[in-house]
Amino acid sequence: MQGGLVDAITQAYRDPRRVMARLMADGPSEPRSLFHLMLAAGILFVASLPNAIRAAQRLEIDDALTGAIAAHLFGYVFLLPLLVYALAALVHLVARGFGGRGGFGGARAAVFWSALLGAPIALILALLGAGVEAATGRGQLLWLDLLGYAGLGFWLWLFAANIAEAEGFAITRVLLTVGIGFGVVASGLAVVSGSLTVAG
Repeated sequence: MQGGLVDAITQAYRDPRRVMARLMADGPSEPRSLFHLMLAAGILFVASLPNAIRAAQRLEIDDALTGAIAAHLFGYVFLLPLLVYALAALVHLVARGFGGRGGFGGARAAVFWSALLGAPIALILALLGAGVEAATGRGQLLWLDLLGYAGLGFWLWLFAANIAEAEGFAITRVLLTVGIGFGVVASGLAVVSGSLTVAG
């Protein structure tokens, strides 16, 4: 793909389908897709460090910070890529059921690229949250939560656009499917979280 990676990311924030089309025109490259995924995992690990520090403060064990960081490192750098591989396969199978014309390689390229597009957003939000908490002593603020939801919504649009391009869909159809899927998952997590809270 012409141009640098940072330039491609900034262009994708404005016109994700156009950048995804260029990636697909170059041919789905497994090494490039894996590089996107591992870079995303590394950035997301860094974004998770404020949570790791907060978790360590609640642990009453020796060297809690090292343990919390090691757990986050394992989760983001080793487990997350495996889960994203599985997600890419699932996305393609679902897309094929709706008439998608892409392949597993194209789905991996789209999902891994979407992960990389989302990673800087997560990092900025994490740094902003950590800065606000350090300045005010409060981590939970309504405007921070709203900003997080806005970032998630923007990423879902990027994800849908990339999948649409890779599978040959109209964006509206994919957005509807992604929205419904996200709603189902969010509702399930809310029910499970509520059950755990009640049980606790």
